Amino acid sequence: MMNWKRKVVTVLVCFLLLMQILPAASVSAADNAAASNNAYAWLKAQQDLTAGLALDGLVDSFDDWWNATDRRQIVYTYDQAVAAIAFMLKGDRTRAEKVLNKMVAIQDPDGSWINSYWWNGYGEEIRKHVGPVAWMVMAFMTHEKLYGGTTYQASAKKALDWAITFQKPNGAIAGGRTTWDLNGAWSDEVWSSTEHNEDMYQILKYYAGKFADRTTAYNNAATGVKSFLDNVVWDSANNRWRGGWKNNTNLIDPAVPMDVNPWGVLALGLSGTRNYQASLSYIENANGSGTVDSPKYVHSLTYDGSGALLTAYDFDWQYDCAAGTDQNGNPIGNKCADIWFEGSAFMSLAYYMQGNQAKADAIINEIVKKQGTSGSLLGGVPYSLKGSNNSYWRMAMENCVSSTGWLIIAAHRFNPFTGTYLTGGGVGGDTTSPSVPANLTSPSKTSTSVSLSWTASTDNVAVTGYDILRNGSVVGSSTGTTYTDTGLSANTAYTFAVKAKDAAGNASAASSSISVTTSSSSPANSPTLYVRDGASSSVTGTLSTTAGSSANTDAIAAAGGSNWDGTVHTPTSYVLSGVSGTYSGGATAFNLFVDSSSSVGNAVQVRISYDFTGDGTYDRLETYNYFATNDTPGTEDYNQSKGVRSSSGTFANLSNGKVRVEIWSAIGNGSSSVRTDATSAQGSQSKIVIPFS
Repeated sequence: MMNWKRKVVTVLVCFLLLMQILPAASVSAADNAAASNNAYAWLKAQQDLTAGLALDGLVDSFDDWWNATDRRQIVYTYDQAVAAIAFMLKGDRTRAEKVLNKMVAIQDPDGSWINSYWWNGYGEEIRKHVGPVAWMVMAFMTHEKLYGGTTYQASAKKALDWAITFQKPNGAIAGGRTTWDLNGAWSDEVWSSTEHNEDMYQILKYYAGKFADRTTAYNNAATGVKSFLDNVVWDSANNRWRGGWKNNTNLIDPAVPMDVNPWGVLALGLSGTRNYQASLSYIENANGSGTVDSPKYVHSLTYDGSGALLTAYDFDWQYDCAAGTDQNGNPIGNKCADIWFEGSAFMSLAYYMQGNQAKADAIINEIVKKQGTSGSLLGGVPYSLKGSNNSYWRMAMENCVSSTGWLIIAAHRFNPFTGTYLTGGGVGGDTTSPSVPANLTSPSKTSTSVSLSWTASTDNVAVTGYDILRNGSVVGSSTGTTYTDTGLSANTAYTFAVKAKDAAGNASAASSSISVTTSSSSPANSPTLYVRDGASSSVTGTLSTTAGSSANTDAIAAAGGSNWDGTVHTPTSYVLSGVSGTYSGGATAFNLFVDSSSSVGNAVQVRISYDFTGDGTYDRLETYNYFATNDTPGTEDYNQSKGVRSSSGTFANLSNGKVRVEIWSAIGNGSSSVRTDATSAQGSQSKIVIPFS
């Protein structure tokens, strides 16, 4: 079985399925909700650990340390997908999009991601496995299904196009690329992993319906994947899946990983070509001697130092605790009985899908026995109980994103493979919808945006967020009771309504709708101010009503690894003085053609300010959301469609006033540049259009 999960001495990527629980006390909705809320608090703290670093917005995968004062920070690609999905299930769209936006920013030009990154943005595990890439696409699909829109479709398409290039004649999508087999040179992985193909099936089907130019390719790829799962790696004698297929020798993986079975149920359903749910019974009833041919998965092990038992699932085990080694033959622990918490959550969700809520809740009850209860460990769930080797790598004992995020996913009865809540799902079976939002109003509007406000809904457990509907379709969401819809057309009527939702996916009826007509746009004679060259962080450049004569670039200083989102820092600035005009009622527009060359994890930000009387005080300031640049050389168009992050002051007429543009690096270690002085013929002119006549 070709696994993308890395074997590490101290920490390891949190992944896959495995765990059963014997009947235990029933778990209430409040119990599950409390466990989920605590897990959410831990994930937030792990995300905050990357603030100001090159990978700001991603979630530190493990609560792990080099020593007593030095935290070891690694972000695994798979973990980012799990965290983003967990944040969305908690109604925290902002944190989810911080993860997703950063992953888009660091996506390789070929559409892939490497398996993991250090906190400084450099690669940690230099392998490009299909599984983690597929999970990022699952997170994009979840965002699209929960919030609507097409924000991440381009990134999803690139990722899927990359993955299907590895499809083999037997239908399997092989593992991807690695630098571990040929002394640092890139080569194709030799394994077609069962788990990777389970990852790919539903997202190929979903996006086949989204991209007309990929419908045939993606549907054909999905058909091949399912044939591989049904006919190559399905073990009819034991009613379970094998680990994978080795392409260069045509051999089945001899190891017996548990994870491929609950994931197969979640990906393919309870039954179909094969009786997929029978694999759950296989896991439950395998009570052998602890060998490849005679596995055992369910263990009752002491967990608290007092002899109390925790009954759950192992990845695999060996009865004699034989020494485990990595792929280079280095010792990394023993193959003993263990509890795999992440995999146990997989089993909980698969049982809930089967209709066995009591079993699903009992498994969660066992996982929660090892959930952190205080300090920095509050809410976190460890990767494993004993830290044993599992025939592929050594399992860490530290709290990690995958186990903690999967606790939320299982408690919320959400199937990430399909991006949907399971039938009858919810935290503890919560089926009560929130009350309908009331008093929907629009406090303000511009030519391109409408702000909304409403009275909070109530729920029997908790309201986690609100979906905003424009003309009947979901266009966004909010965790609070306000929202600003942007990117609208001027002088156009729109109808808005709001729905409340809870953690279980229950939604209220839509609120009473309101109709709002956006303001008129700036007239055709609104001044266009061109960005001329010659500015730097220490020299103020000029804006001009005249276009440039020869394209050039001005440098934008690096953020230095700190987070300057919303805070002007060593900006490259441009000013035009002596400006007069009558405010037209519209909004500022701009096109700034920026480039971070090959730097990863960079983003630039702009503030546009107006001094209406030229007295030296800027009366109106508009800071726009930052623009995450890619690592491919070539300019990208940063414009007002990113939306206003904050603003102060109101528009007034200009009388011998000033207009100022400040551009700086919000995040990232590398410098950027802005294109300046371009002629009309050269195109890509950096310019500002101000709403005055």
